[in-house]
Parts: sequence; C-alpha cells; structure tokens
Amino acid sequence: VVLREKAMTVDSAKDYLECLALGDNITSAASLISMIPEDGERIFPSELTDLYEKWLSKHICEEVYPQYREIEINEDAIDEVVEGSAHTRLMDMVGLSEAKKTLQSALDFHIMQKRYSEFGLKIKAGSRHMVFTGNPGSAKTTVARLFAQILKDNGILTGGRFIEAGRYNIVDMYLGGTAPRVHRLFEQASGGVLFIDEAYSLIDGERGLYGDEAINSIVQEMENHRDDVIVIFAGYPDKMKRFLDCNPGLRSRIAFHVHFDDYNSDELFRILQLFAKEQKMALAPDVEDKVIQIFDQARTHSDFGNGRFVRNLFEQAQMRQSTRIVSMKRRRPSKKDVTTLVADDFFLPEEYAESERRPIGFRMR
Repeated sequence: VVLREKAMTVDSAKDYLECLALGDNITSAASLISMIPEDGERIFPSELTDLYEKWLSKHICEEVYPQYREIEINEDAIDEVVEGSAHTRLMDMVGLSEAKKTLQSALDFHIMQKRYSEFGLKIKAGSRHMVFTGNPGSAKTTVARLFAQILKDNGILTGGRFIEAGRYNIVDMYLGGTAPRVHRLFEQASGGVLFIDEAYSLIDGERGLYGDEAINSIVQEMENHRDDVIVIFAGYPDKMKRFLDCNPGLRSRIAFHVHFDDYNSDELFRILQLFAKEQKMALAPDVEDKVIQIFDQARTHSDFGNGRFVRNLFEQAQMRQSTRIVSMKRRRPSKKDVTTLVADDFFLPEEYAESERRPIGFRMR
C-alpha cells in the first residue's frame, strides 16, 4: 500500500495553519500565515506541519515568554535520559520502592539543571548533596555506588568516582590535622561522589573538639566543590537525625533525603534466590516456607541485618549442606545433590531465637 500526500492550494494551506494555531489556543497567527509562499505553488501538509512547529517555538519564546527571546534552542541537545546499565541494575534491585522514587526525582532534577545550562539560562543551581538513612544491610552503599555511575552516564558528573570514607580517614589524632584530610578527600572525589558512612561517628563524644573541626571542614569543602562533588551521608535513621540537628549549616546543604525501608519476608526470600543463583545453586521446593518463617522471626529482632542476614543465612546453609553431603554413605552424591539446598540446611541463628522488638503487623500466606 502506497500512501501519498495530497498537495494543498495556498488558500487551503492558510486554513490548515489557522486550524493548527486554534488547536493551541492561538487566535492571532498573521505572522504564521505570512510565511506561506504566494507564488501559487502547491504545498504538502507535512511541510506545513514543519513550518508550524518552527513558528510555534519562536512564537512561545518571543510572545508568550519574552524573557527567553535571546535563547536559541538546540534541538539536537534535547535527548532522552541516558539510563545505562547502572540505572537498570538499580531499578531491578529487590524492594527499595521509596528510595528508587526519590533517586529518580534527584536524577530528573540534575538533568534539568544540565538542560538549563545547555540553553544558556542563568539559573542558580541548588544543593545536590544527599542523606541516605536505613537500618543495617538495606543496600545504602550499593545504591550509592550505582547512583554515582548513573550520574556519570547522564553527564551530571564528569568522573563518576566513588570515594568511601569514615571517621578513621577523616578525623586526625591531632587538632588542626583534620581539615587537610578533608580537603584531600574532596580532591580525590572531584567529579564524583564522596560517600561518608556512619557520618554521626564524626561527632560522637567529640563536640567542641575534633568532631566540630571535621564537620566545619566538610561544610566548607561542600561549598568549595558544590559543582564537582556530591556528598552522600549515610547511617541509621535516629542517629542521622541527631547528627543533622547538631549542625544547621550542614542540614541546609542537604537537598535529598533518601530512606531505605527494611525488606519484608517475601523480598528477603527473593534476595536469597539471587544469592543462590549467583553461586549456581538451587533451592528445593520446601525451602521457601522454612525460610519465610525464619525471616518473620528474625525481622522482629532489634539487630536484624536485612540483606546481610540473608547472606549469612545462605552461607550457613552451604556449610550445613557440606556436612550433610559428606556424611552420605549409602550412595555417591549426584550433581543435583551438591547444587541443591534443602529446608533442613536452614536454621534460625540462636541470637535471633527471642525477639527484642515488637513485630509490626502480620503476614498471611
């Protein structure tokens, strides 16, 4: 089937363009109509549509938003978000729905800041620093690494370097020695992300001494490197709140607060399946019910470690499987035997046998 456009006369072309303008609530389009050649040539609708789109862009800049009159739009620069493999890996991670939403909003914000610059708009960029809060094993560090790569993939950061730091390499043993350490860390992280884990440890028991020197130095470097370093402070929710409350200058420089919820039992089982897949192991059908009960009990414990707990549970199951396989004397174990974990390989660790915090809600199966 061959579809051919039907050429239009000049009068028909004028009516066609006026209809397009009315569709965008534009009642005065004299300058648009004047762009139609008056030499009697026939014009095709596709040509008129292109003509209208160019006129509309100019009309918006000059008439609707005259402050953008001097802006020349480079249509080639308007592209889609370059997601990359890091973005895919982040979105494919188990759970973390609220954290993913906040991070996507942060990415959209950074991309718009980049767009403003490309279009020559003099818009003051806001703060880009972040706080990650969550209980142990909630993937804060893993997500921070992926987000650093995502920022690089989208041209937000030039280097995409990920520098991880803690009290041990920030606070010096002598007064006056912390500021140079902080400066070196920011220089190393130039064009990337500086991730400060358990940030509250910087001031624990050190107010007025080394802790204040550390925070004041970090705040100063955050301002000095606001265009080329993004700082992510991470830690447990309650302690991070107290950490930010003790320094209003630091809190005012935090743009995004990303909270990592604890995983529920179903999500923990999916993480266990991923660990098994990475090790080329299989889980027997009876494993799910057994480990779900384990997760339901462990999650009520005050020291529950989320993903870390799952990893430890998996490694302990592998050790029990080894003992079970080696002790098989009736027959030689098959490949299926040595690559399959069964329910009897999984046990609740003794330290989780009694709950230390009240469970929230209930679970139906």
